[in-house]
Amino acid sequence: MRRPASETRAAGASYADLRRGSPRLALPFALVALLALVTVALPPYERPWWVTVLAAISLVPVAVVFFLAQRRSERSWLDPLAAYLLFPFAALVHDAAGAGTGGSSSGMTVILVLPILWLAITGTPPQLWVASALAILTFAIPIVVVGEPSYPFGDWRRAVVWAAIALVLAPVLQRIVRDLERQTRRARVANERVERLFDDAPHGVALLDLEGQIIRVNVSMAVLVGLDPPEMVGHQLSAFETPGETQIEDHVSRVVARPGDTFETECSFRDSGGNDVSVALSSIVVGDRGMGEVVMVNVVDISDRRRYLDRLSHLADHDVLTGLANRRRFETELHRHLDRCGRIGATGALLLLDLDNFKQVNDTLGHNAGDQLLITIAGLLRRSIRSSDLVARLGGDEFAVLLTDGDQAAAERVARLVVDRIRDHAATLDGVARRVTASVGAVTFRAASEHAADILALADMTMYDAKEAGRNQVAVLPEGDERGPRTAARLHWQSRIEGALENDRFELHLQPIMNIATGRISSAEVLLRLRDEDELVPPSRFVYIAERVGLMPQVDAWVVDKSMEMLARIRAEHDPEFELEVNLSGHSIGNPEIEQAIVTSLATHGVDPAALILEITETAAVADVAMARDFAARMTDLGCAFALDDFGAGFGSFYYLKHLFFDYVKIDGEFVAHVPDSPVDRTIMRSIVGIARDLGKRTVAEFVSEPEILEVCREEGVDFAQGYLIGKPVPYDEFVREFLPSVVEAAPKD
Repeated sequence: MRRPASETRAAGASYADLRRGSPRLALPFALVALLALVTVALPPYERPWWVTVLAAISLVPVAVVFFLAQRRSERSWLDPLAAYLLFPFAALVHDAAGAGTGGSSSGMTVILVLPILWLAITGTPPQLWVASALAILTFAIPIVVVGEPSYPFGDWRRAVVWAAIALVLAPVLQRIVRDLERQTRRARVANERVERLFDDAPHGVALLDLEGQIIRVNVSMAVLVGLDPPEMVGHQLSAFETPGETQIEDHVSRVVARPGDTFETECSFRDSGGNDVSVALSSIVVGDRGMGEVVMVNVVDISDRRRYLDRLSHLADHDVLTGLANRRRFETELHRHLDRCGRIGATGALLLLDLDNFKQVNDTLGHNAGDQLLITIAGLLRRSIRSSDLVARLGGDEFAVLLTDGDQAAAERVARLVVDRIRDHAATLDGVARRVTASVGAVTFRAASEHAADILALADMTMYDAKEAGRNQVAVLPEGDERGPRTAARLHWQSRIEGALENDRFELHLQPIMNIATGRISSAEVLLRLRDEDELVPPSRFVYIAERVGLMPQVDAWVVDKSMEMLARIRAEHDPEFELEVNLSGHSIGNPEIEQAIVTSLATHGVDPAALILEITETAAVADVAMARDFAARMTDLGCAFALDDFGAGFGSFYYLKHLFFDYVKIDGEFVAHVPDSPVDRTIMRSIVGIARDLGKRTVAEFVSEPEILEVCREEGVDFAQGYLIGKPVPYDEFVREFLPSVVEAAPKD
C-alpha cells in the first residue's frame, strides 16, 4: 500500500519560496508597478510619452530575470537582480509623474519602496546596502545628468531620506519578516512532526466526527482492514466492525457524551479478506482548529494477545497431551449438567473408561509409545460422540464421557462402540499394545438419582464391575435396581485397603534421584504399592477409591511412618546425608492426623526433619491454596522440605510457586520427555530452572529416560534427575544393593 504524499515537501517548498520570492509573492508587487505605470500614462501628460514607454519597457527585463531565477534550483545572483532592475523603472515613473518639470517633487517617489520591500522580504543585509546605494543613485543621476532647473541640486535631501529608509527601516522590516518566518517554520515543523506521528504511528489512528464518520485514518489503521486510507474516509467506523456486533457504536456514543474523558473497549474488525481482527480502542474528543471537535481513536491490534490468552484458557481446561477436556473442565461441565437435570429432569449418562494393560505399554515400549496411544484413543473417543457431548481425560489412562442427552440404551450403545473401537485399533498394533482394551462403566443420571449417590463414584464402581468381569467389557448400572453396582467395587476396594492397613500388605518402592552435578544418588522418591495375593497393585488402581472413602490420610500416615523407618536405616547404614521424598495426597494436606504422624515418626526413628521432603502435586495444592500454605509453613518450621510435583502442568503453576512454601520444583515430565527434540519444551525447562534458581529453589526433572534428556538437563542447569535412565522403582533391599554403598564400603581405608 502506497503512503499518501507527505506535506513535508510542500512545506519545505513554501519556506524556500519565501527566501527566493515566488510568483505568488511577486504578484502584489507587479500589480503596484502596473498601477503606477497606468497612473502616469493618464492625461494630462507631464512628460513626453516616450518616458512612460521606457518605464513600461524597463519592466520587461525585471520579469525576464525573475522567471530565469525561478528556474534555478538554488539561489543565485539573478534573485536580487530583479529587484535592482526596479530602480530604473522607479526613476522613469518618478520622472513621468512630473519630477522633471520645474520641481523634483513627485507623487510616484513612493515606487522606490517596491524594490526595498522586496529585498527586505527575500534579500540579505548586503543586498539591502546595495539597494540603499541604488536609491541614492536614482535621485543623484538626474541631478548630475539633467541638472537645473528640472532637477535642482537640493534633491540630495530626498536621496538621503530614501537611503535612510533602505539602511534603517528596511533591516528592521527584514528582521520582523525573519522572525515571522522563523515562527512559521517552527509551527510548520511541529505540524509536520504531528503529521508524521499520525501517518507513521505503529498502531492505527482514526479521526471521526461526532457522528462516528471517518474523517481521516493513517496507514496502520487502513492496513488493519486491508484498504487504502481514502477508501475508509466518509464511512462510519462501525461499518468495519464484525457483523452482528455493536461495541463501536456504543463506544463512540460514550466518548461523545463525556468529552475530555478517555474510554477504552475491545472489539473485532472484519478485514477485506473476511477475517476477524481483535482490536483495542482508546478514544477521546479533541479540538482541531480546522475541523472543530473530533473523536481521536487509537486502534491497537491485539489478535496475538487474544490468541495467547485463548491458548492459556484452553490449557487451563484441556489436557496438554490429548487436547481433551481435563478433570477441572469435566467437573465444571458435570456440575452444570447436574443443575440442568435438576431443572428439567434427569437425562443423559456418564461413562467412565479405564484402559486395560496400559501400564505394560509404558513399561515395555516407553512413555513415548504410551503417549501416542493415548493421543490416538482420544481421537477415537471424539469420533464416537456427538458435538454436544464431552469427552475428558481425568488422568493417566482414565477417561470420562458426558452424554448430555439419551437414555440407558443409548449410553450402552456408545459405551460398546468405544470398547469395540479401542479393541479393534489395538489389534492393528504390535507387541503388548495389542493387549490394550477398555473397561467402561456407564451410569445414567436417572439411575444416579434413584440411588441418591455421586454419579462419578457410581460410574467408578461400575467400571470396576467391568474389570472384574474380565475387562474389555461394558458394565451398565441398571435403572430401577436398588442393589447398585453388582460387585460393589468401591466397597470391595475399601475392604482391601483396610485389610492392607491392618495386615501390613502395603509395600514401599524407592526410585532413585541423582544429583546431576555430582552423579551421586542423593535421594529417592517413595512409591506405594499394594500386595494382593500374587499381584502388585499400582496406586492408580486404589488411591482414587481410598480418597473417595476417606482412607487416604490413614494410608499417608502409614507411608510416612514406614518411610521414616527406611530413611533412618539408610542414613545409619549407608549415607548419613540421604533424603527421601514422600508423596502426600490432597486429602491429607492440613489433616491434623498427618501432621501428628509426621512429628511422631521423625521422633520415633530419630530422623533429622531436614532429610524428609514432602511432595505435593499442583492438583493437591490448588484444592485449597490457603490451607496448603499454612500446612507447608508449619512443616517448614518443623524443619521439613517441600517439593512441588508436576510443575508446569497446571494453569496457575507460578501462582502456587509464589504463594506456597517449596524448596524443590519437580518439572512435569510432559516438558522433559521430549526436550532433546522440542525447542518449545527446552525453552520452558530453561524458564522454570531460571525462575526457580532466582527464588532459591532447586529443580528435579522427571521422566529422564534417555542419555540425551539427561545431557539437556545438565546443560540447562537442572539440579536433580529422576527417571528410568537413573533407575526404576524397586523394593528397599534391591535399592540399597544397586544404588547405595554400605558404611563399611564408604569408610576411608587406612
